[in-house]
Amino acid sequence: MWERLKNLGVIAAASAMTLGVASGAAIAAGPDAESANVTMFGADSAFILPNGNMYVSGSLSDPRGGVAGNDMDGSLAFGAGFGNPIDAVGVQVDVNITGTDPLGDSGGLGLKLGRAVSLQPNHVVFASVGASNLAPWGDAKQGDTRWNVTLSGLTQLEGPTLIHPLMWTVGYGSDAVLVTPGSSSTEEGFFAGVGIGVTKYLGVAISGTENQLNAGIGVKVPGVDGLNVSLGVNDITDNMERKQNILSVSYSINNVFGG
Repeated sequence: MWERLKNLGVIAAASAMTLGVASGAAIAAGPDAESANVTMFGADSAFILPNGNMYVSGSLSDPRGGVAGNDMDGSLAFGAGFGNPIDAVGVQVDVNITGTDPLGDSGGLGLKLGRAVSLQPNHVVFASVGASNLAPWGDAKQGDTRWNVTLSGLTQLEGPTLIHPLMWTVGYGSDAVLVTPGSSSTEEGFFAGVGIGVTKYLGVAISGTENQLNAGIGVKVPGVDGLNVSLGVNDITDNMERKQNILSVSYSINNVFGG
């Protein structure tokens, strides 16, 4: 599954950034079979960028912080993958820019360590430990370092003409759960999500915590390798009074400095 999954677009949440590229090991179907576009929205994934791969992404959220009446907010991110998560430990380094007016006045670094823990013919499982808001600058200095541990798997459903990848993720994080409706206060807790590739270019996903449900779609742009768009809603039922629309665009490049 590894070679095929390196070419799948996988949405992996990291701060406001939720786009990325996937990893894996050799899927049971034939090497020429086409795969649908699997995606994840609103929950982190243990899959990391393969060695030598890079991405850049931008996101718009409306309203800012999910607080009704706020204006839209933007963020940027870029990152790269290092190491071998199959035989050793892979590392993904991210730069998250949360200040866009003026550009770059606030942000921090992210770091994720990941490794395959099970490589079966039709199911791979990865584990990761991640931290964000490291070495913050600007307004981001007011926030604490965030961390999570995540376990994610990827399998497939074989249709008559297309492979439909199915991804699941579960984890525990320092700021995963909103505490009070209408408030930005968070606490440690569990999160989970599942996503499936529907067509060659479209995937759908749902995720949530104990009190919040998120849902989104991911689209691979036809004719432009590495370009992906996601659109989703956090707190879709408004249970925590933090309903928020998220639009993200990312572009990934393989084997920039070796793969």
